Amino acid sequence: MVDQTASLERVTAIAAEHHTALDQATRLVHAIAWTGGGASAFAELLGEQRTALHTALSESISLFSGTPELAAGIPELPRPKGAFAGFSRNVLPTLAGELCAASRGLEEIAVFLSQEFAAAGMSDRPARVIADLAFWAGEQARDLRARLLELPPGKTLPASLAAYGVFGAHAGDAAGADPLLTRVSAGDPAAVDALLGLQHRCADPGLADRLNAWWTLQHPVVRATSLGLPAFGGLHGLPAVVRDSANREFLRIEHGLLTHDLHRLGASVMWQSDRDLPRSWDRVNVQLKRLEKIRSVTAPVPGYPDPMLLGFDVTGQGRLTVSWGDPDTAQTTVIFVHGLNTGLADATTSITRAQLLWRQASTMAGTPVACVTWDGYDTPLVDFGAFTPDRNAALGGQALTAFCLGLRAAHTPSATARSVLIGHGDGALTVHRALAGRAGLADDVIIIEQGDGDWRPESAALRDVATIVNGSGPR
Repeated sequence: MVDQTASLERVTAIAAEHHTALDQATRLVHAIAWTGGGASAFAELLGEQRTALHTALSESISLFSGTPELAAGIPELPRPKGAFAGFSRNVLPTLAGELCAASRGLEEIAVFLSQEFAAAGMSDRPARVIADLAFWAGEQARDLRARLLELPPGKTLPASLAAYGVFGAHAGDAAGADPLLTRVSAGDPAAVDALLGLQHRCADPGLADRLNAWWTLQHPVVRATSLGLPAFGGLHGLPAVVRDSANREFLRIEHGLLTHDLHRLGASVMWQSDRDLPRSWDRVNVQLKRLEKIRSVTAPVPGYPDPMLLGFDVTGQGRLTVSWGDPDTAQTTVIFVHGLNTGLADATTSITRAQLLWRQASTMAGTPVACVTWDGYDTPLVDFGAFTPDRNAALGGQALTAFCLGLRAAHTPSATARSVLIGHGDGALTVHRALAGRAGLADDVIIIEQGDGDWRPESAALRDVATIVNGSGPR
């Protein structure tokens, strides 16, 4: 007959020694769970596995008439300060090592408990649960080590690589972005359009991070293929230099196609009586002139960094997003949101303001600055009697949120880099809507009244805004 008292002592001792087998791994994962996506999902899963271990050990003690004492939970750590924070690469090999050690230890516990239960003629269910946990931990350790080999160099890595790279297998994909990215990798232009649709509808809050991780881990051949796809540069989360290159190539191709269409329609107007032909000619002519304007206002300017074309659209009111300075490496990234009557019709004014602010802020800061003029939504057009600021601001707020999350995903990890949102006039409504829908979108917010427009070089208004942009002065 088995001495249950002796068995209880042995089982209690083994439980006391090994109930923390998954604790250190859980702490490590919680340190990067703030990155979201698959990292937070894996942290939740690991927490469940830790609970399953405690339950199995408690059941083992209870089977021998003992009283188990469960350990307390492990709190999740908050997100680091700063819009562009990254995570330590060293966490990953340490986590893999902890999971590997836990796997070996849990396997030994499972064998020990199985023998104790067999000797006592009891069910070995708790031992089988722990054996499954041992296998799971070993699988995760091997997967982590394999993914480590795919990561780029660097001690601090972008949050996107934790959320959708290292732990990407655990990330949900309700919007179906991953299959679309697979199609983009194969050179499917329709997949780019579908991704832009998800982006426009804000169907996937993690889309920019997902895109950034996908791009970072792609083979150079796949990158080259993707760059040539129409509208590829409109995807948020891609590096700014990639977006600029893709957008300029797209602009060149579109200019050639529209020029051909204009000549064809012009010839048709002369020889055909179709009433729609003149309207078609006018539409193509307007779009062609808009492309020429974009090409003109994004040309290099002496004394300034080469402007980066981050997005454009010649349909409707027209849209244009340009950055002076690289927003992926800047210590201060300013996103300037304009108000009434902007769009492509007033692109020169918008871009000139961003230019002037870049020069003033760069001179005062002494560190890299990027000033982005963002006309990525339909601003109210009072001259047309269609002044609906609330509706425009709501749609613009969604678009601005997606754009800012893209800048965050693509930025080089930094604990000190800052993001500043400037709302000018009715652009302040758009900024407000964006901030209301997403916490932590910017480190600073500046609101400029509609009439506050004296932005000549060395003007007092320009100096005041630049002072605030650089982290000092009244808001």
